[in-house]
Amino acid sequence: MTAHAADLPPAISARQALETLNRAGGVLTGSLALDDTLRHVVALVVPDIADWCAVLVIQDDGTEHEITSGHPDPEVEATLLEIRRRRRRRTGGSESLAVQQSGEPILATDVTDDAAPDLDERELAVMARVRPRSYMVVPLFARGRILGSLTFLSTTEGRHYVGQDLAFAQTLAGRFALAIDNARLYDASTRSLALLDTLFDTAPVGLAFVDTDGRFVRVNEALAAINGRPAEEHVGRTVEELFGPAGAPIAAVHRAVVERGEPLLEQEFSGGEPWSPGELRHWIASFTPVRGPERELIGVGVVVIDITERRRLLEAERAARARADFLARAGALLDASLDYEETLRNVADIAVPEIADWCSIRILDADGRLAPVATAHTDPEKQELARELENRYPTDPDHSGGTVAVARTGVPLVVRDMTDDMLVAAIPDPDRVALVRALGLRSLIIMPLVARRRNFGVLTLGTAESARRFGDEDVQLAEELARRAGVAIENARLYTERTRIAHTLQARLLPNRLPAIPGARVAARYRAAGELNEVGGDFYDVFRRAGDEWALVVGDVSGKGAEGAAVTALARYTLRAAALEPGPPSRALRRLNDAMLREADTSEFVTVVLGYAAPLADGCLFVRLALGGHPPPFVVRAGGQVESVEGFGSILGVVADARLPDGAVKLAPGDTLLLYTDGVTEAGPRAAPLGEDGLAAILAAHAGSDPERLLEAVEQAAVAAQSGEPRDDIALLAVAVQR
Repeated sequence: MTAHAADLPPAISARQALETLNRAGGVLTGSLALDDTLRHVVALVVPDIADWCAVLVIQDDGTEHEITSGHPDPEVEATLLEIRRRRRRRTGGSESLAVQQSGEPILATDVTDDAAPDLDERELAVMARVRPRSYMVVPLFARGRILGSLTFLSTTEGRHYVGQDLAFAQTLAGRFALAIDNARLYDASTRSLALLDTLFDTAPVGLAFVDTDGRFVRVNEALAAINGRPAEEHVGRTVEELFGPAGAPIAAVHRAVVERGEPLLEQEFSGGEPWSPGELRHWIASFTPVRGPERELIGVGVVVIDITERRRLLEAERAARARADFLARAGALLDASLDYEETLRNVADIAVPEIADWCSIRILDADGRLAPVATAHTDPEKQELARELENRYPTDPDHSGGTVAVARTGVPLVVRDMTDDMLVAAIPDPDRVALVRALGLRSLIIMPLVARRRNFGVLTLGTAESARRFGDEDVQLAEELARRAGVAIENARLYTERTRIAHTLQARLLPNRLPAIPGARVAARYRAAGELNEVGGDFYDVFRRAGDEWALVVGDVSGKGAEGAAVTALARYTLRAAALEPGPPSRALRRLNDAMLREADTSEFVTVVLGYAAPLADGCLFVRLALGGHPPPFVVRAGGQVESVEGFGSILGVVADARLPDGAVKLAPGDTLLLYTDGVTEAGPRAAPLGEDGLAAILAAHAGSDPERLLEAVEQAAVAAQSGEPRDDIALLAVAVQR
């Protein structure tokens, strides 16, 4: 086995294994001739389990009997057989004989690069066409002795056998060995009636011989046990005489075999009474015509295998797969939204109708009452009835049972069979009892909703119209659904609360409204990046300072979340205070830089553009500007020219002696000044962002537009420059001088 074999998945899927085991029943029943049985064995294996298969049986006299699945290339087949025979003639050279002698299987997970030293050049060339990948050799063990060996060879790229495949191969070989042994016994029975008796006595499957009139001539003890009647009680009687109308389907198959003279294999039958009182059992039966020396039809051979346990395992696997699929879909739906109310509705909708006819969710409110928040029902009229019941009869927090007890203790409540006596005993109000009766509840599960070790509600599931009865698997499924739902609901609640707080805080960090500047129009836009719209990040502000001058601010804080919001608040309110003092814009930026350096518990920094705008007598607007590490503003002239305002300064909050030069720009009627953050210029692919040139082109294309339309065009261009939502916040502030 290679070093990486432990990481390889099984080559044989669970579905293939189950199907092969199911078809293997036909090997036991389809034929009792040895050669036919051996051919059935290799046919069952190829191609689903292996690409080539060989079954080697050592006869009692020591002779070898080998049948293979055959290879499409005759030269390859002949070479494979010659290599195997040669190795069997050489002491210690045959793995097949070694397995037969030791009883221990052989697993070779990866033989892709293995070289066989005993092959000549021609054989090596032939085997190069086969390209073996992996093989297994397992003993054929039946009734306490080894009959031979079974070889599985994979030549398919990527199909490598591992330990799990070997275990299945041994199980399958056990079935085959039993079939082979039965076939050998049958061959011998044609020479000796004593051996026929042995076959009947030792066969682990039900065997019978029925004459052409449908009357039992002989049955073995295994079939007698299946039928629940002594073997001698069968002789001379038909299946209908033994079991009445329940035996009619079996008799019909027997008559069809007699009329057609052809076998009918692997016929499935199910029954409880009279075979197995109180239990439904399942069988596979094969009916084979039996002919005399002159080829005349003398009766029908019947082989019966009890597949009840196999069917139970298959049904259990299907149910487990269905539950797993349901939980996977439920998880995807619960993860689809972080909206609190939508999550509650999703939980109710998940359960109906797959696992329940009715679902109700109640959440503990601030007063400790279980308030109904979501209801779903397969019948819309019953859903309204359930809502009426919940609204008319709210839960009493002092009640000692039902949903209140589950919410209080966290212990689930399961009522597998809801009776009217239970309703009357639990509900004293006759009108309420009548409403519950109208729901037609048959079975009930109440599960606590728990998150962070706190019970915060209950999930109630009920059956009605379907008349289903909740079993242990349903309770386990409801428990897992409630656990996942509890986490999803709590996460949605926290997310919704956090979103509300974030929006409220963000709104407080931006101006409620923009002031009016005489002779100018002011517009602003803000777009937060991210689903949660984190606070902090970009900000803008417009306010009146001393005299007839207005402060224009656009900034960008490096952080997000609570720390970023704190720096945003510090920057905004420091600038508001500093801008009221005399001096150029750079003086206010220095005040902010000093304030940030004094904040020892933060590592954030900020870029800011600050302008002081003053209307002039000639209708123009004079703006003094200072940039603290911020992208330079643009001026869109009335004639369509776009100019960048120079004067780039240092980032604030990094060094004490920040370089903060002052500049100025005069806006004539029809001109527009745009302040922005780098969420605009850095929009788009990282290798080819929108950039300042792209922004200038957009401004030129919308020259003459009012400031609101101009900002809308810039925002749309930034969003369209990349797939999905913008990576960074966008803040825009425009001041347009009226014509």
